[in-house]
Amino acid sequence: MRTTKYFAFAALGVAAYLWFTSDTAKEMRAGLKEKAMRNAKKWKSKLARMGNDTTETLADLKQMLGNEIEGLSDDARRRIETILDESAKSGGKLKANLSKQLS
Repeated sequence: MRTTKYFAFAALGVAAYLWFTSDTAKEMRAGLKEKAMRNAKKWKSKLARMGNDTTETLADLKQMLGNEIEGLSDDARRRIETILDESAKSGGKLKANLSKQLS
């Protein structure tokens, strides 16, 4: 069993050496980095659009609750508006954090 482990670790070492030193591997890593950067840009723009859409939806919902719904007490309206405001703030923080991580 020990011999098998030694061979496995030796094979991993050889593979790592080849991965880090060969020209083909360097090209592959460069290609992977380029694809990762493109995908990060795509995700960043998609998340920005989603965040903007969500913010607009929350603002519309808040306006609707403030103006059109009758029968809710003032306390219930204030609580719902507070929840919507906090949701919008949390969404903004999440959007900022994701943008930072994807940059």
